Amino acid sequence: MKMMLSLVWLLIAIAHKAEPLISENFSECREFFYRRQIPQGFEGIAQKNVEDSPAYICQRYKNIDYFASLYDRGRHVPLYSAYILNRKHESLHRRNTFDVEPQLINIGLSPSMQSESTTETAITDKKIPGNPKTLIAFSQAVNADYGNRSYHRGHLNPVCHHETKAAQDATFTLTNAVPMVSGFNQGKWRVHEKRMIEETKDCNITYVVTGIIPGNNRLNNRVNIPSRVWSAYCCVNNNGKPVKSGAVLAENTKGAVVSKIEDLPRQLKNILGNITFSIFENNCQKNVKSRKAAGTI
Repeated sequence: MKMMLSLVWLLIAIAHKAEPLISENFSECREFFYRRQIPQGFEGIAQKNVEDSPAYICQRYKNIDYFASLYDRGRHVPLYSAYILNRKHESLHRRNTFDVEPQLINIGLSPSMQSESTTETAITDKKIPGNPKTLIAFSQAVNADYGNRSYHRGHLNPVCHHETKAAQDATFTLTNAVPMVSGFNQGKWRVHEKRMIEETKDCNITYVVTGIIPGNNRLNNRVNIPSRVWSAYCCVNNNGKPVKSGAVLAENTKGAVVSKIEDLPRQLKNILGNITFSIFENNCQKNVKSRKAAGTI
């Protein structure tokens, strides 16, 4: 996750209240977006204070970028994660702990995601003023926020959508997780994630963006609990032209219905107010055979 900072941002970072542009407008990881175009409108729902403005994170694990996330530091959750679905078999590797993003704390720290303990040591070694645990928690969610078993660390970019162990491991970062009701995460949303694999098995490349609609409550009085979760995919052929698309929207509640949506950007505008959203260029609609709006998962 590379840095492109203005002098103003650098001065803020030196004060250790940085909101680093991990990759300015995802300039270093556009390959995870359909036609290299990032979704539009979502910055408008992030909290507006400078120190809480969204970070554009190229999610790097062991020096390789695997996906991208727009992270709302004010709410301590990602607004969306964008990735390429690559899944051919059922072998999964699940980690017990989630990493954090060091450069959300200070631009001098590692550009790769790390464990909280490794990050604490790095903060001490670099003599960054302040308590390491406090500095991490100020900048993002931490594993201790998820002590309430009613909520899971719900992946936006799920482990089951990736083929290699490294790509699966890379999804285990708290900047890719939101509080999902446990029954929803293990129930209908997991069914949706598996169904997307089947629906896109004939695609040459499947671009996916999965995001949230922020709610009014917070987990551990810190981490926003989404009211809804949404996901959209754009399937392209060997020539890079779209041939199929789909989208779903669901409330973050146990037993929620995961509804197929024909025009997700319009639905998001209806829910969030006077903001125009775009997820894929031309809505992935050129020569596209779209899924119908009717039906639920």
